[in-house]
Amino acid sequence: MRLARLPRKPIFFVKFSEHAVNSLKAAQALEDLLKDFTDVERKVRDIHALEHRGDELTHEIIKSLNETFVTPLDREDIVGLASHLDDVADVAYDAAEFILLYHIRFVRPHAVRQAEILVSAATEIVEMMNGLAGLKGLQAHWIKLHTFENEGDQAFRDAVGELFASETDPAEIIKWKDLHQLIEFAIDRCEDLANIVETISIKHS
Repeated sequence: MRLARLPRKPIFFVKFSEHAVNSLKAAQALEDLLKDFTDVERKVRDIHALEHRGDELTHEIIKSLNETFVTPLDREDIVGLASHLDDVADVAYDAAEFILLYHIRFVRPHAVRQAEILVSAATEIVEMMNGLAGLKGLQAHWIKLHTFENEGDQAFRDAVGELFASETDPAEIIKWKDLHQLIEFAIDRCEDLANIVETISIKHS
């Protein structure tokens, strides 16, 4: 008697997991850049390569979506997940490129704290995407991501408060406020992913 083959996980879930890992790598690379502020140009190029891979993964997901008649999730949810996963790597690269473009000379500790929160959130996204196909045990992940977003908000407020309290050069204030906002935006995109997954869970409950 032939054994039945186990059903293959739909390609969308495989790509979501791969996308999440790529975004985590980008967040970790940004954290490494900010913690070890050396060889900056090479590190920025490395983050750019991860951002480019994220774009490729998004295109692969959309291509699969256009070629698939019956999808495991609603089409708008698939597009939303792909888009926001891509945003995490995109903004990590934007922040890294910003450091080069604006000739940042040193790193403020609050930026490192923001990057640490981003890495924690991106790590949680990897776990959430790995469990998405089964649509079980997801609530704990989106709750943690909401917590990380709150931590990110507080880190941003602390960063801006310290910036205005300690810096007198208007150009430096503008540079750093923009950089802090970029990292905060990446953390926000992680919460957006949590919201999409929560909506998916409700639809399929």
